Amino acid sequence: MQNGFHTLSAILRGKWLIEHNYAMAHLPMVAQMIDKNNEAAYDNSAAYKGRLHNSEIEENKPARMTMAHAAANVYSVNPYSSLTMVPEGSIAMVNITGPILKYGDYCTYGSLEYASLFNKLSKMSGIKGIIANIDSPGGQVDGTATLADTINQVSQIKPVIGIVQDGMSASAGYWIASACNELYATQATDMFGSIGAFTTLIDYVPALENMGVVVKEIYAPQSADKNKAAKDALADKPELIQEELRMIVEKFIGAVKQNRSSRLDTKANDPFTGKMFFAKEAQQIGLIDGIQTMDYVVNR
Repeated sequence: MQNGFHTLSAILRGKWLIEHNYAMAHLPMVAQMIDKNNEAAYDNSAAYKGRLHNSEIEENKPARMTMAHAAANVYSVNPYSSLTMVPEGSIAMVNITGPILKYGDYCTYGSLEYASLFNKLSKMSGIKGIIANIDSPGGQVDGTATLADTINQVSQIKPVIGIVQDGMSASAGYWIASACNELYATQATDMFGSIGAFTTLIDYVPALENMGVVVKEIYAPQSADKNKAAKDALADKPELIQEELRMIVEKFIGAVKQNRSSRLDTKANDPFTGKMFFAKEAQQIGLIDGIQTMDYVVNR
């Protein structure tokens, strides 16, 4: 399969739970991905070569973390780590960083790969707890609920504590983080929230027509509603797509309310409008449990 296929496919056709400024900042990269002239540059990128697969390496050893807490036995693991090498009584740290796709691509793992990893960790008697180290602006709708549900289930078997270290947990990233038993920031500038969804439609037809390309769509007589939501939206009637997004956000909000339950206090500020919050305000609302150090999280 061509490198970058999943990423490009998700960008062009997917619905997103992602912080808007992050998405807009990456539009130049998206344009390069679409441009086939840049294909070779991506296929040979150092970032892609840096992604670890069992098929590409003989051994993927979990990396030991250097902690201030001397007794800590914390190991950084990824979906392709040799978990049999993790000693008894260890804490596993799973790093979920960057935009999250359903299927892994370039230098990122997919939400399904992370879900599989959490399931494996839950069954290992030698792992006494899991740290979800999250720094993500969000990602693709598809796969997010599966990963969040998996973390929620695992958190009922052994403790899963989320932490954001000088970064953000936004949109899909927050949906996932909210499923942890507890969630902490390390800096007052860490940000949380962006609980919402959006999609972007690009109408290529005018550009193609300017190139002399005639575009005609012919549907089967039984297919009156096929692609209707997209066609209506391009005709400035977005109601059907808005309804799809409404259903996604309802599930998102419902999951956060269930995961954070009695800790949420929305009287002063409503966290469900898509707004981002710095750590102190996020704690006041109940989106997180406090501002602490990594050593504190290890002790927890």
